[in-house]
Amino acid sequence: MARGTFKQKRGGGRNFSRHLELNEEGTAVAVDKWGRREKEEEEESDDEEEESDEEEEEESEEEGTPQQVELTRAQRKELKKKKKEAATKAEEDQDEDGAEPLVANPNIASGKQRSLASLDAPQELSRREREEKEAKEKKERYWKLHEQGKTEQAQADLARLAKIRAEREAAAAKRKAEAEAKAAETETKRKEAMSKRKA
Repeated sequence: MARGTFKQKRGGGRNFSRHLELNEEGTAVAVDKWGRREKEEEEESDDEEEESDEEEEEESEEEGTPQQVELTRAQRKELKKKKKEAATKAEEDQDEDGAEPLVANPNIASGKQRSLASLDAPQELSRREREEKEAKEKKERYWKLHEQGKTEQAQADLARLAKIRAEREAAAAKRKAEAEAKAAETETKRKEAMSKRKA
């Protein structure tokens, strides 16, 4: 790298010294210039609110409603909120009197509202839930009959198992007979070999 160059971080540029100001003691202190701007904006918005509140107070004094000159911020906000609510209510009253009624959107699904009395009452199942329940009951009935051997599938399975058992028994008997024959043959060969030795 050449002298005087630096690797720039992703998304960032050069970081110069912070905004410095002298404090009361005369030492340089870093000050967040963005924070200072936000404070100034807040002060301006507070001034605007105070001016609008003063105008409202003047209007209310002209109307003949006595108000306190010194109101807290929370009280001013409450008064402002009440005035907005009254204005929106007045607009709604005007809309109801002279305007066409609003049509509800039929595509919006309304949630099922249930009362406490309806919770104890038996609920009607939807078509899908009813079909699922019937299918489940049908399956359970089938398996009970299947275990008892009353279904066609169970009878076919039992017949196949009986056939397989018979074949296995026959194969086992055949193997046993072959083993006995082989044992008898080896016994006779052994006796012959013994008789030859004696002779």
